[in-house]
Amino acid sequence: MDYRGLGFDAEILLFLYRNGRVVRRAFKEGGFSYEGAKKALERFEDVGLTRYEAVGDYRDTVYWSLTEKGEKAAEMLAALDEFIRTG
Repeated sequence: MDYRGLGFDAEILLFLYRNGRVVRRAFKEGGFSYEGAKKALERFEDVGLTRYEAVGDYRDTVYWSLTEKGEKAAEMLAALDEFIRTG
């Protein structure tokens, strides 16, 4: 079997977990489509896993981060991902 990770949404949570508070361009630099990532992040925000902060004169800089609940969920995903990868 060729394990390719836990799926797009889980990879977005893991990306935030590993990188902390990030600007939107970091998703593209990390190999993700920002539009796809934004949709996942908004779904996570609806259930309290992520939050965003828009700053600047025109609110043109957007930061995404995990909430405390998101940190806990991402820790579990990271452990599951590691378990699958290493057995």
